[in-house]
Amino acid sequence: MTDERTGAAGELLTLALEKKGAERVRAVLNVLTESTFFYREDDPDLFLFLVRNKSGVRKFVEHFFGWRLHVDRHVARLIKERQYNDRLRPTQRDIFDLRRRDECLLFAILLEFHEEEVHRQNVSPDDERPLRFLLSDFVAFALRRFREEMGEACPSEQRIFEAVKPLFLQLDRHRFVRLVDRKAAEAGEELPAGMEEHSLY
Repeated sequence: MTDERTGAAGELLTLALEKKGAERVRAVLNVLTESTFFYREDDPDLFLFLVRNKSGVRKFVEHFFGWRLHVDRHVARLIKERQYNDRLRPTQRDIFDLRRRDECLLFAILLEFHEEEVHRQNVSPDDERPLRFLLSDFVAFALRRFREEMGEACPSEQRIFEAVKPLFLQLDRHRFVRLVDRKAAEAGEELPAGMEEHSLY
């Protein structure tokens, strides 16, 4: 059997046994399992520690849990290939799971809207500034796309409005989007017109 100190998890275990590294290793592993995403803005210092030690963390979670670690400039997450407790029903798992037809269609339209906004706002994956949009702009975009694709079979505006709220509640809960408070926005940041009247993400 491979010695744990020199094997797949050796780098992280060695660091964890050092007095200065133990607490940070513990913090990184907990943060990665507490939420689907660990964003750099959550804890910049801890995120930098993860980036610098991602090789050891990656080997550790792969060796002991069979998980994959994704890390880029902005976010880190654990990717689990399978579930081991087969007795749990899908509704008992805290996962991003869209079940209603309207929500699934809206999510697909949101991805299209996001792609258009990336080009319109000239935002790249390496940009420090986040892509932001008014919820009202997305709703207007969604209504137009529903009409274009479904014609007379398009659901009513009321039905679409009713599907938007639970979708964005789930997106916010899983941290795919973040509702921005005008008062909490970065000082001096140029915000879209209409933010006082509409939700900004």
